[in-house]
Amino acid sequence: MVITGYRKAEFGWLASVPGSGGKLRPVGVIELGVTPQHRAAFHSVKDRLKTHEDRDFIYLEPWLKARVKIRNWTKAGLLRAPAFVEFIL
Repeated sequence: MVITGYRKAEFGWLASVPGSGGKLRPVGVIELGVTPQHRAAFHSVKDRLKTHEDRDFIYLEPWLKARVKIRNWTKAGLLRAPAFVEFIL
């Protein structure tokens, strides 16, 4: 997964996957499994990656990649119960 943004209000990372034409497609929000150390690491780089924002999210350049556990995919193509495992290179 690629972390392409985060919620402004309550904690949540916007997760995306490569879609058609090489563009990233949002597939859900990661809220579970994130330790305080991972949150601190994220906060140390997020401001340098900011591209734009809307009412609910701040969007980032797609450089942060994460391993995520999921229960399965919904019929709509979204993640069901995504849980953060680790950042990957």
